[in-house]
Amino acid sequence: MLRQWRVAIFFSLCLPVAFAAMSGLALGAAPQSPADFPPGLQTYADSDAEGLAGRLAERVRQQPFNLAATLIFLCAILHTFLAGKFLRIAHDWNEAHAQRKTRGEAPPHSVHHGAELFHFLGEVEVVFGLWAVALVAAIVIYFDWPTAVDYISHKVNFTEAMFVVVIMTLASTRPILRLSEAVMEKIADLLGGSLTAWWMTVLTLGPLGSLITEPAAMTISALMLARQFFALQPSAKFKYATIGLLFVNVSVGGTLTHFAAPPVLMVAAPWNWDSAFMLTHFGWKAILGMLMANGVYWIIFRGQLKQLQARFAVRTLQHQIRARYLRREEVEAELDRIMADVDQEMGALNACNRNMQAAIEQTRHRLLARYLEKVTARDIDPNLAQQAFEQRFNEIKLRRLRQSMPFLLPPDQRAPFHDPDWDQREDPVPAWVTLVHLLFMGWTLINAHHPQLFVPGLLFFLGFAQVSAPYQNRIDLKGPLLV
Repeated sequence: MLRQWRVAIFFSLCLPVAFAAMSGLALGAAPQSPADFPPGLQTYADSDAEGLAGRLAERVRQQPFNLAATLIFLCAILHTFLAGKFLRIAHDWNEAHAQRKTRGEAPPHSVHHGAELFHFLGEVEVVFGLWAVALVAAIVIYFDWPTAVDYISHKVNFTEAMFVVVIMTLASTRPILRLSEAVMEKIADLLGGSLTAWWMTVLTLGPLGSLITEPAAMTISALMLARQFFALQPSAKFKYATIGLLFVNVSVGGTLTHFAAPPVLMVAAPWNWDSAFMLTHFGWKAILGMLMANGVYWIIFRGQLKQLQARFAVRTLQHQIRARYLRREEVEAELDRIMADVDQEMGALNACNRNMQAAIEQTRHRLLARYLEKVTARDIDPNLAQQAFEQRFNEIKLRRLRQSMPFLLPPDQRAPFHDPDWDQREDPVPAWVTLVHLLFMGWTLINAHHPQLFVPGLLFFLGFAQVSAPYQNRIDLKGPLLV
């Protein structure tokens, strides 16, 4: 517990230190127009400074904001290394709070706000976004609000970040994943259909999708591995090795074209590199490197792949049985007939329901009397008070019955059922739905440098996903936004 508080205190001191530097050093900063920020290196005139330390000190003297920005960046780096500790602290606090709720020492629906805060701070993807807010605050303190707006609006380019959010959202949809899985299944079957064949196919064919866009290739490959490989519970060493190999292969696969990988994109136009040049000079080497890396990892982990093969074969057979012989519609139709017969023999449940309603009515009358006694003393209109009580009591009663005994409610009052396994269903996806998804992805890729076009495309896609909901999975933007 002492270790947790030390980490918490250390992090809590980062913000005050950073903002103290911002506010204290800003007193001597001269106001600048938006066009002067950030100042160019040539404006410092520090050629006479001795050594790197002397040059940095001179630049801090001329522009104290540099020190504040450096401290904020240092806090972000430290926060990155502490993210795992924050998650452990949040987990421990949540467990302790759950025990207090069990003992009746905390309200049953309460949360530990400190644990929620540290869980947020433990999301490693949040770190630099969080400290970017501190950087913007520093700009406002040292300069002014127009300078911060001008810097964000004209000096920083968010196109790549917005593109990643959109393309990852599209790539993780059910029609795209089912299409990708079908293609990889065909190739894996040609290689024998074993777990090794699947492992090799995903780690080779998936990264080759980087020739179009790295985020989409990473999303599809990672989700395929999660379903076909990580679900088999390999060792932690094998898990990390596989995901690391995927990261490298996807990055290498981006060199097949001149527009997929951001590092290549930055130099392709100045150096007149096109896709033919990339493929003939780097692409074939990238493919060869991926195959060699996959082969080396296979040699190292072939024993574990052999051990997991039996488990993989069982899961594959179960998948084939569900997909080919146990259609969801047929099973649900049979169960619906059983439930219809059961509904005619619900006398005992109906009697239980009547007893429940009678007990609820007694409780309502008792609470109403207690409530009216309180409000009468405060000179409140009894009719309005009773209407308010009835509305509040019915709201709470409906919520509790929906949570604990929904079968006692009429069908139109029951809460909507959300199947936790809805995304893993085996129902086929119509070809026209998959085609529309491919068109949305194509639109995004063609207009990858024009957020004014691909962001509205995402909004239209969300509308289409709602219309075609029976064939979709749940659209979750949390992952893409965090990335």
